[in-house]
Amino acid sequence: MNFKKIIATFAAAAISVSALSVSALALSTKDYLKDGVVFINADKPEDPTWAIDAGVAQTDIYGVTFHVTFEDNAEWYGGGIGANSNSTGWKPIEWGTNSREITADVENNSITWLSETPIFAETDEYAQLWLQTWTGKVTVNSADVLGKGGTILSTDDAPAETEAPAEETEAAAEETEAAETEAAEDETEAPAETEAAEETEAAPAAVITGDVLCDTEATSNGAWGQAITLTTIKNEGGVFDPACLTPDKAVVVYYEADTAPEVVLQSWSGGEGWAKVPADETLSSDGVAVFTYEYMTAMYQSEDFVTTLDAFIVGDTGSALTVSKVELVDLASLTGETAEEVAEETPAETEAVVEETAPVADTTTPVASTGNTAVASIAAVMALAGAAALISKRK
Repeated sequence: MNFKKIIATFAAAAISVSALSVSALALSTKDYLKDGVVFINADKPEDPTWAIDAGVAQTDIYGVTFHVTFEDNAEWYGGGIGANSNSTGWKPIEWGTNSREITADVENNSITWLSETPIFAETDEYAQLWLQTWTGKVTVNSADVLGKGGTILSTDDAPAETEAPAEETEAAAEETEAAETEAAEDETEAPAETEAAEETEAAPAAVITGDVLCDTEATSNGAWGQAITLTTIKNEGGVFDPACLTPDKAVVVYYEADTAPEVVLQSWSGGEGWAKVPADETLSSDGVAVFTYEYMTAMYQSEDFVTTLDAFIVGDTGSALTVSKVELVDLASLTGETAEEVAEETPAETEAVVEETAPVADTTTPVASTGNTAVASIAAVMALAGAAALISKRK
C-alpha cells in the first residue's frame, strides 16, 4: 500500500456523505484506523477494537467508506477493498476509477464497499476492514463504518458548521501554515539526504545497470504495512511482469528503516496467498536489502510466478520504512557465482529445513492481522528467516 500520513488537518472540514444517514451518537474510527485498516475487533487487549467501544454488534456491519486523497493526478487508480476475519479470511474486492467491481468516487474522494448481508460473523475473534492501492498513489484520510442500507455507524467527529471564534480560526490557520511549511522543507531536504546516503552506502555493483522496478519514493509507518504494491500484468492495469523473477536474478531494495524490509508475494488466483520473503542477510547491507529467487520460491512454495502471482509487495517489518528504489540485478554480480553454481552448492538438507519450518498460520492473512493470527504469522516468518539463512550459505 502507498499510504502516507497527511499533514494538513481535516478537523475543520465537513465530510460529504451523500444520501447516507448518520447516527447522532456514532463513535469516530480515527483512533481505530491505521495504514488503511479499520480495526473492528481484535483479540488482543492492547489492540484497538471499534465495535466493542462503539457498542455495535459486528454482525450489524455491512460495509465501509474510505475518504481518501487521489494524489499525483494519475490517469487510473485501482486496488482492493475488503475484510479480514475468521469467517471471511482475506476477502479482496477490486476497486478502480473504471471497469472494476467497485468504482471509486473521484469527485467526492471516496471509495465505498456495501454488502447486502452482514460482513462478519458473531463468532469472529478478529475483524478488519481494509483498503489497498495497486495503481496510483492514494492517501487514506478517514473511514466510515456502514450498517444495513448504507447507514453510517461512525463519523469523523467533524464539528457542526458554525462560525468559530476569530482567535481559534487564526490559530488553526497558523498551525496549518506551519505544518505545510515544515512539510515543504522536509520534502526539499529529502533529496539531499538521499544523495548523501547513496554516496556513503556500499551498494551492490550491478545496481547501476539493473532494471528499475520502482524509483518513486514510498513509505509505510511501521505497523507491518506495505510501502510498494506492484500488480502483475495478467491483471488489468498491472505493471509488473513476474517473468523477470528468474534464478539468475535478484531484487534489490534501497531503504531507510531500523529493520530490513520484506517482500510479500500475493496471489488471489491459485498461488500462495500471502508469502512473506525475508532479505538475504549474506548479500544485504544497511540500507540495501537483497531478495533472491531461492528465497522467493521457497516461501511462495512454487516457481509458477507467471500464472499465479498477482502482486509484488515491499513492506516494513515493524519499523517506519522509506523505499527510494527497487531494482532487478544479475545475481552473479552480487555473489560472483552463476545460478547453476549456486544450485549445485546448495546443501541437500536445505529443502528439508525449509519444509519443516513452513508456516502453519493462515498465509492468506495480511500483515495487518491482529491477535493470535498475527503472532503465529510473525513467529513463522522468524523461523523461516533462520531457515533462509541456511539457503544462502555457499561453499
